[in-house]
Amino acid sequence: MKEIVVVSGKGGVGKSSITASICHLLSVEHKLVMADTDVDAPNLDIVTGASLKESSDISASDKAYIDYEKCTACMKCIDVCRFASIIKSDMPVIMSYSCEGCGACEVVCPSAAIEIKKTVNGQIKIFKGKSGFIVSGELLMGESSSGRLVDEVKNRARLKADSVGAELLFVDGPPGIGCPVISTLKGSDYVIAVTEPTPAALNDLKRVITVAGHFKPVISIIINKADINADMTATIKKFAMDAGISILGEIPYDISIPKAVAMTLPVTSVYPFSPASVSIRELVGRLENLAEINRSENAEQR
Repeated sequence: MKEIVVVSGKGGVGKSSITASICHLLSVEHKLVMADTDVDAPNLDIVTGASLKESSDISASDKAYIDYEKCTACMKCIDVCRFASIIKSDMPVIMSYSCEGCGACEVVCPSAAIEIKKTVNGQIKIFKGKSGFIVSGELLMGESSSGRLVDEVKNRARLKADSVGAELLFVDGPPGIGCPVISTLKGSDYVIAVTEPTPAALNDLKRVITVAGHFKPVISIIINKADINADMTATIKKFAMDAGISILGEIPYDISIPKAVAMTLPVTSVYPFSPASVSIRELVGRLENLAEINRSENAEQR
């Protein structure tokens, strides 16, 4: 099973919409499972029109808890907490939203009143759409440990892919270059970096490609809204050429894409002959060759 990850560096460049359309086209001849690892704001289920099938809580975070029957209010835990997560009242009070579960307070507590425990910090949801299953993670409000939650999402997605005999795991990653992106990129065979012709997008593209390069996958670039700034598009192409990275495709600005998003469907599904859909169809053909995706033997049966 090949693992293809889509990242962007900068948010808002159309990564999830493009991922939805690529998966819609690939699913015609390939059995795939999708994963949404943007656990702060998952939306792949929305842009694919998928329906929720399963939901479960996940404990991917550690927090400190005080047993007040043992606590002597010595306040040593307050002095040692570098995150200022424990405040002074009649007794020490732990502010769970900022607690990192480091365990320093547990170590210094003379009465063994503090314990580090697993806590529920998010949910893993499984959706079913026309293109296949989507495994999605979502942090609860104010919770942290997004990188660990991403690991859980990818593990569940791999299990789902194995259970349904999928040949592809297609991962819609988060923006940025932080912990959730690093967790998303681990184990990838092929990385698609989506960008747009603006200075901010190019700057973040360079950063995310540097991070992705650490894991040594094959990397290619998609330029979305490529016709809105010809000079910047040329600059991105020069950067790609100098870095030895292929341009997988250029997608023109197309009002059909936001219209399709409003309909919660991939643009290739509702506007198959729009300029964007034609471009995406062409780049999917190149992706199959570059990523060495073999056609499923059961494609005709689905």
